[in-house]
Amino acid sequence: MPELPDLLYIQSYLKRHVQGRTVAGALVKQPVVLRVAVTESFEEALKGKRIQDIHLHGPFLRFSISGRDLILNLMLAGRLQHQRAGEKADGYLCFSLILDDGSALNFCDQQRMGKAYLVEEGDYALVPRYGIQGVDVLSAEFTLDRFRELTRRHSRKQVRVFINDHTILSAVGNAYADEILFEAKIHPKTFVARLTEEDCNRLYEAVRSVLLWGIDEVAKAAAPIQVRVRNHLRVRNRKGEPCPRCGTTIRREGVRGHDVFFCPVCQPASRVLFLDWRRI
Repeated sequence: MPELPDLLYIQSYLKRHVQGRTVAGALVKQPVVLRVAVTESFEEALKGKRIQDIHLHGPFLRFSISGRDLILNLMLAGRLQHQRAGEKADGYLCFSLILDDGSALNFCDQQRMGKAYLVEEGDYALVPRYGIQGVDVLSAEFTLDRFRELTRRHSRKQVRVFINDHTILSAVGNAYADEILFEAKIHPKTFVARLTEEDCNRLYEAVRSVLLWGIDEVAKAAAPIQVRVRNHLRVRNRKGEPCPRCGTTIRREGVRGHDVFFCPVCQPASRVLFLDWRRI
């Protein structure tokens, strides 16, 4: 799934290459991904309209299109592709916006889990979870005091669940959550209530520093927007590989239905767990 560094890169690319273009037409292959809350059909509502701006709000990309908002949530497997003349659609095409320069903006999702909401401008109540995003972790609002306040309010959560909850922190995804906890040297199953003041300070600094590092790495890769850049990650999906810090084998466990990757030595458990990976 695209995470904040990916989405910022996608937004930047689209602002350079798609913003300002007019939608010459729309092609719908998989209407199951569409949620149309305007009187016209998806195709009729967008044809001849200009893409005026592209915004990022948590995991959502919002296209301002002549009085309408097209809001995309790519979810687990959704991808966007800017298809130039002579290129093929990348992956399982759900719908395509044909632009006035002959290129196309494709929404591809083999699992058809992603969603595209077409609503009247500003009618965000129709988009699930859009209006309940937490504090933007890259904004000036994300201060250490605010972070500590959030830890007090959500002290009963496991720390991996806490930083991955978009209604608390907007928006840290699964991959970068693992990297943040690795950087902060905190076990993913630690309860927030058990974090010391020093732990909180390290975790707060890690949220911003790891995301900024990820943003820089994704930008440097300059890959097509449908490509997920992950080669720079140190623990995510590195099960069985040596920890880049201490050489211990990276492990994988489950937290609330999600895979998490961590180093059992650099990120020691703060309580007795069913498995002690340091002894296995």
